[in-house]
Amino acid sequence: MKKNPITLGLLSAVFALPAIGANVEGTSGDKASELAARLDIMPDVYGNVQMIYRNRDHEGFGGSDSQLTDFSYSTLGIQNSHEIMPGVEAFGRLELEGFSPTEGQYGDAKANEGIEVDEAYIGLRGNFGEVWIGSDDSQYEVLIGDYGDWYYEIGQANLFANFLTGEDDLIQYISPNFSGLTLHAVVQVDGQAERADGNSKYPFQLGAKYVMGDLTFAVAMDSNDAAASNENTYGARVDWVVNDNLSFNTFYSGQKGDQNLALGYETGQTAAEYDPVDSFESFFTVADETGLGEQLVGVMGIYTLGANRFTLSYEMEEDDVKGADGAKRKSDAVTIQAMHNVSDSMYVYVEGLRRTDEEGSTYDSDYNELSLGGVYLF
Repeated sequence: MKKNPITLGLLSAVFALPAIGANVEGTSGDKASELAARLDIMPDVYGNVQMIYRNRDHEGFGGSDSQLTDFSYSTLGIQNSHEIMPGVEAFGRLELEGFSPTEGQYGDAKANEGIEVDEAYIGLRGNFGEVWIGSDDSQYEVLIGDYGDWYYEIGQANLFANFLTGEDDLIQYISPNFSGLTLHAVVQVDGQAERADGNSKYPFQLGAKYVMGDLTFAVAMDSNDAAASNENTYGARVDWVVNDNLSFNTFYSGQKGDQNLALGYETGQTAAEYDPVDSFESFFTVADETGLGEQLVGVMGIYTLGANRFTLSYEMEEDDVKGADGAKRKSDAVTIQAMHNVSDSMYVYVEGLRRTDEEGSTYDSDYNELSLGGVYLF
């Protein structure tokens, strides 16, 4: 969906016109040039407001509930870029999330105390590529992804890939485009002051993407060095644009597990120990991001018809190690979404999800979700 940022410069221009008229001598062309120059250096303000009606049912945990909410996804951001020397551009972004137009998930009037920084970084780009420092989506997430993080408005009961290098304190680099090939690298600075064990860690990610006509191929790895189990995660992804209306993608993400860690997790944590305020989202997210090993595959089709977009996906996961009961945990998830673009600045959607965790797992249960929502972009 297209975002239409409202520039602060538009507001500044209203107040700047009298000053320009009073202080700038010369032709109207001179005044227009100065006004254009002022507008050019002003940052963009952007954001969105989301409203969602959700109905959820989880047989093994929490029962069912429904709510009118925004899911804490309404955002507000500011970004800018400018040339600092010929061929070199500086840029930066600050984005906040967690705004709650409603009273909160359980009637909490202080819901907006959860506002937090989602993205905050500065960087440089030019003929050398692009490098930036701060908090942002990591390159494994961008190149490989999973359906819990990316495509859907809700959909967080989808299966998450086990890449555990976080999104903060990152130094990221993308190379120039070499005839369709780009190289990607990330280092996370996990310093002594941030770790309970007092040891610095520098987990990293490496990746590559190659675009060949309507096909895009990507591979990536995550070292997971700051996690309890530091086994590498490896992923691959293929995107195929069939035509202007139809596209497909498929991905694989795998990590070798640690049997001892898995046994401790399976026996030491149960669904009943999760905070009911975060019951559905944290239950699935934490369960899927333990770093205990998994083999995860997904396939998705997207069809666009005029102002409408239809998406269908399937994910399947098998744990790489056995739980306390001697069985591997197997899960799958099917998600479907229909979206309608009302305008460039507004869209509405309906989204349904069904997840099944196979019997014999600690998390054996079925989960169903139906969401109707609307988003206004500015």
